[in-house]
Amino acid sequence: MRERLQGNLLGLTAAASVTLLCILVAGAGAIAIYAETVGTWRSLFLMEQALALLVPTVKALLAVAFVSGVGLVAGAR
Repeated sequence: MRERLQGNLLGLTAAASVTLLCILVAGAGAIAIYAETVGTWRSLFLMEQALALLVPTVKALLAVAFVSGVGLVAGAR
């Protein structure tokens, strides 16, 4: 029973991190499209600032998704 719960927890963690990763990447794309559409130096600067804040978060979520995915696959044997 404990192993089944652990597998569900790893699956939930993997799914949640991948979902958040997709949302963040889509948000970054929306910010970039908006900044390019406006085309001012200020909008491009704000885009770079937003991306600078998003990169560490995306890296952490990518690591969580990878580790939980590997744990889920290893536990499925």
